[in-house]
Amino acid sequence: MIKTLLVVDDEAAIRLTLEKYFRARQYQVYLAGTGAAGLETARTIPLGAAVVDLRLPDMGGLEVLRGLRRESPSTGVVILTAHGDIDTAVEAMKEGAEHFLTKPVDLEALAAILDRALQRGRLEADVDYLRGRQSTVGAGPIPRALRFPADVERAVHLLAGNPLTSALLLGETGTGKGMVARAIHERSARSAGQFVEINCAGLGGNLLEAELFGYEKGAFTDAKERKRGLVEVADGGTLFLDEIAEMDPAIQAKLLKVLEDRRFRRLSGTVSIEVDVRFLAATNAPIEQAVESGRFRRDLYFRLNVIPVHLPALRERSDDILPLAEDFLREFSVRLARPRLVLPARVRDLLLRYPWPGNIRELRNVIERAVLLCTGRTLGDEHFPALIGSAGSEQEGFPTLEELERAHIRKVLDHCGGNKSQAARLLGIHRFTLINKLKKSNPQE
Repeated sequence: MIKTLLVVDDEAAIRLTLEKYFRARQYQVYLAGTGAAGLETARTIPLGAAVVDLRLPDMGGLEVLRGLRRESPSTGVVILTAHGDIDTAVEAMKEGAEHFLTKPVDLEALAAILDRALQRGRLEADVDYLRGRQSTVGAGPIPRALRFPADVERAVHLLAGNPLTSALLLGETGTGKGMVARAIHERSARSAGQFVEINCAGLGGNLLEAELFGYEKGAFTDAKERKRGLVEVADGGTLFLDEIAEMDPAIQAKLLKVLEDRRFRRLSGTVSIEVDVRFLAATNAPIEQAVESGRFRRDLYFRLNVIPVHLPALRERSDDILPLAEDFLREFSVRLARPRLVLPARVRDLLLRYPWPGNIRELRNVIERAVLLCTGRTLGDEHFPALIGSAGSEQEGFPTLEELERAHIRKVLDHCGGNKSQAARLLGIHRFTLINKLKKSNPQE
């Protein structure tokens, strides 16, 4: 986490003393000799804390405090004065000051107060973000039964121990790329920070740019107030960019700049914001082809692909199918308040014979649907209608995976009456991914 501190004091000696002391404690320090200059800084710089003199040449310290609270409610403000009195102290605390100290100030005591203020402000910002952005932040915990293949486990261990290294996660839809990304985050020194996820295919170019980098008030017609982007929210943690191959080339250039410089500007912003973020990216598309065709920047590909992680399809790791099914069965039995259900031998055989074109995500959705459909204590064939046709008929000239996937998608679409959004949810893929698959199999779709 980047620690930012604003010092507003008309005495140059005090400003310089605080700057030197807190820079040695890894703070970014900004100085202002007047209240107006301090408030202007607060409008352009995301502040963690501020130290404000009570008596300034242009306005009172309490007025600056009120302005800072309006600009950034999570900023911790400490009021300093050479003329301490109880009434002013009480008023400052009522206005939201973190503390009230008299000069000459004890620097160690001030540092302890500011460190606490930064921790509290970060927690408040995180809570606000999570309340408003539940769909953006990553999904739930990793299933207990999920055992990463040995080479994937080695890559996760290596990346967890190197919290600045970027990685590109490759594999079919639903193979658990998001789970691996979360495992890397949770096993690393960044686990106390945010794990923030965004699907690059689900947002248009301009919207994705605003989501990633944020914007200043007035940046465009609907920008009524300043907004933090996901790169800023993930400061101190991990930003997971899913379906990175679908990112607009113009945004690819901006992302590359952030990866190289660890700083960026909000839309219409004039100040560079420094961040400490690990970037993980994933794609189910043949990204090398996108690089060769010029649709994906070669330099960004190499910058992200420091450690490539290939996730095998579920059909290539059949030993995991039943443990995962049992794990999902326990999960949904609890979540849906159902008694513990049994997977009989016939159903287990059905699960093992099915090719799982949607991989782990599809398995999870199939088990959830079966739990919803079952009214007894034992699951049967009738609770897995999508699997029976594919797994129950052996063909001499085995169909290709692409043919199986196409047939399965058609079956689910028919089940949903052609509703692509509902079909995508049942398949466990994004609607844009489903549309792309349909266009590949039928350009007229």
